[in-house]
Amino acid sequence: MSKTFLRNERSEDMGTSKIFEYSLVKGDHKVWKIRLTSVSSDPTQSLMNPHLSQYGKMCFETKSTGYVCPVCNLDIDEYGYCGCGAGSS
Repeated sequence: MSKTFLRNERSEDMGTSKIFEYSLVKGDHKVWKIRLTSVSSDPTQSLMNPHLSQYGKMCFETKSTGYVCPVCNLDIDEYGYCGCGAGSS
Protein backbone atom coordinates (compact mmCIF):
# COMPACT_ATOMS: atom_id res chain seq x y z
CA MET A 1 0.00 0.00 0.00
CA SER A 2 1.48 3.37 -1.00
CA LYS A 3 1.21 6.55 1.04
CA THR A 4 -0.68 9.57 -0.23
CA PHE A 5 0.19 13.01 1.13
CA LEU A 6 0.08 16.73 0.35
CA ARG A 7 3.44 18.44 -0.01
CA ASN A 8 4.08 22.21 0.01
CA GLU A 9 6.29 22.69 -3.05
CA ARG A 10 6.77 26.45 -3.21
CA SER A 11 5.83 29.75 -1.53
CA GLU A 12 6.43 33.02 -3.33
CA ASP A 13 5.78 36.54 -2.03
CA MET A 14 4.09 38.83 -4.58
CA GLY A 15 3.81 42.08 -2.57
CA THR A 16 0.34 42.07 -1.02
CA SER A 17 -0.36 38.43 -1.89
CA LYS A 18 1.47 35.09 -1.77
CA ILE A 19 1.51 32.17 -4.17
CA PHE A 20 1.50 28.68 -2.67
CA GLU A 21 2.03 25.52 -4.69
CA TYR A 22 1.12 22.06 -3.40
CA SER A 23 1.44 18.59 -4.87
CA LEU A 24 -0.64 15.56 -4.03
CA VAL A 25 1.85 12.70 -3.99
CA LYS A 26 0.94 9.02 -4.14
CA GLY A 27 3.87 6.72 -3.67
CA ASP A 28 6.68 8.35 -5.66
CA HIS A 29 4.48 10.11 -8.25
CA LYS A 30 2.84 13.53 -8.29
CA VAL A 31 -0.84 12.92 -8.94
CA TRP A 32 -2.25 16.42 -8.72
CA LYS A 33 -0.91 19.98 -8.40
CA ILE A 34 -2.63 22.90 -6.65
CA ARG A 35 -1.55 26.50 -7.17
CA LEU A 36 -3.15 29.04 -4.86
CA THR A 37 -2.84 32.83 -4.68
CA SER A 38 -3.71 34.18 -1.26
CA VAL A 39 -3.60 37.42 0.72
CA SER A 40 -2.99 35.36 3.86
CA SER A 41 0.54 34.40 4.86
CA ASP A 42 -0.44 31.01 6.34
CA PRO A 43 -0.34 28.34 3.60
CA THR A 44 -2.36 25.71 5.49
CA GLN A 45 -5.16 28.10 6.41
CA SER A 46 -5.22 29.44 2.84
CA LEU A 47 -5.71 25.97 1.44
CA MET A 48 -8.41 24.96 3.91
CA ASN A 49 -10.27 28.28 4.16
CA PRO A 50 -11.14 29.98 0.85
CA HIS A 51 -12.55 33.06 2.64
CA LEU A 52 -9.20 33.69 4.33
CA SER A 53 -7.40 33.12 1.05
CA GLN A 54 -9.57 35.56 -0.89
CA TYR A 55 -10.17 38.34 1.65
CA GLY A 56 -7.31 37.95 4.14
CA LYS A 57 -9.57 37.52 7.16
CA MET A 58 -11.90 34.93 8.64
CA CYS A 59 -15.60 35.13 7.74
CA PHE A 60 -16.60 36.10 11.30
CA GLU A 61 -14.26 39.14 11.12
CA THR A 62 -16.24 40.67 8.23
CA LYS A 63 -18.25 43.74 9.20
CA SER A 64 -21.89 44.37 8.33
CA THR A 65 -23.00 47.52 6.51
CA GLY A 66 -26.33 47.59 8.32
CA TYR A 67 -28.24 46.90 5.10
CA VAL A 68 -30.32 43.75 4.63
CA CYS A 69 -30.79 41.91 1.33
CA PRO A 70 -34.47 41.98 0.29
CA VAL A 71 -34.20 38.49 -1.24
CA CYS A 72 -32.44 36.35 1.40
CA ASN A 73 -32.95 38.70 4.40
CA LEU A 74 -29.26 38.47 5.42
CA ASP A 75 -26.88 41.34 6.17
CA ILE A 76 -24.84 42.79 3.31
CA ASP A 77 -21.19 42.81 4.38
CA GLU A 78 -18.42 45.36 3.88
CA TYR A 79 -17.58 43.88 0.46
CA GLY A 80 -21.18 44.19 -0.75
CA TYR A 81 -22.05 40.49 -0.51
CA CYS A 82 -25.01 38.74 1.08
CA GLY A 83 -26.02 35.07 1.36
CA CYS A 84 -27.65 34.73 -2.07
CA GLY A 85 -25.63 37.22 -4.12
CA ALA A 86 -28.64 39.32 -5.16
CA GLY A 87 -27.80 42.06 -2.64
CA SER A 88 -24.41 42.54 -4.22
CA SER A 89 -25.69 43.49 -7.67
